[in-house]
Amino acid sequence: MPRISGSQPGDGVQAVVFALQILEYLAQRRSTVGVTDLARVFGTTKSRIYRHLQTLMAAGYVIQEAETERYRTGGRLIALGRVVSENFELMSAARTVMEELRDRLGHAVTLSEVELAGLRVLSTVAGTQPFEIGVKPGSLLPAHATAQGKLLLAFGPDAPREKLLRKTLPANTPQTVTNPALLREELKQIKKQGWATAPNQAVVGLNALAAPILDATGALVGTVAIIDLIQFIPARPTPEQIRRIVEAGKRISANIGFRGAN
Repeated sequence: MPRISGSQPGDGVQAVVFALQILEYLAQRRSTVGVTDLARVFGTTKSRIYRHLQTLMAAGYVIQEAETERYRTGGRLIALGRVVSENFELMSAARTVMEELRDRLGHAVTLSEVELAGLRVLSTVAGTQPFEIGVKPGSLLPAHATAQGKLLLAFGPDAPREKLLRKTLPANTPQTVTNPALLREELKQIKKQGWATAPNQAVVGLNALAAPILDATGALVGTVAIIDLIQFIPARPTPEQIRRIVEAGKRISANIGFRGAN
């Protein structure tokens, strides 16, 4: 694990750096650690170590064992590390594929990841056109009005989909599908064909063509999509566009361990 550089422990930013140094030390240890040991390692007082540990415990990043009163990393830190690792793995697995897709078709390419709130844009590769078309990294995509979001509804768990379909769906544009019965039929077709579009449904004049990314267990973890004006990605995409995006989704899925349906 790389060391965290920074100033000596203190207030404000220095206190944050010191808290991270404590977490790093605990993460590297295979056994629990006491306050006295930590004070000796960092050359500071036990009271200062104790205050930082209490803050980290309140946030769920550190646990104190009741019997020994010694400390170890908590579940929240473990979960955070797992999420960061998965996100990094997905970006690493997708980057070359995204660039090749952009070079072959010319459109902007986006990578999105599944999270509790829905589908969020993780990274983008700009298209080759002189004008920029795309979505900002960090954007949360509307599930019913984007190609990527429809993949989440089609390939994701049943419960969130059914919950969404019981709600009143907002019309981003006049062409957004807001009828639950129509959307349900579209989702069945999307799952069957393995790709999705949403022409003029999030923004008038814009279309995206997206394919799912599956992990080693076959679960949906993200999407890869090309985005451009409707004149360049028509409502019914060209056979080459469909072939390229489906191939990109399969390649990224294979890069993170997916080996096909059992």
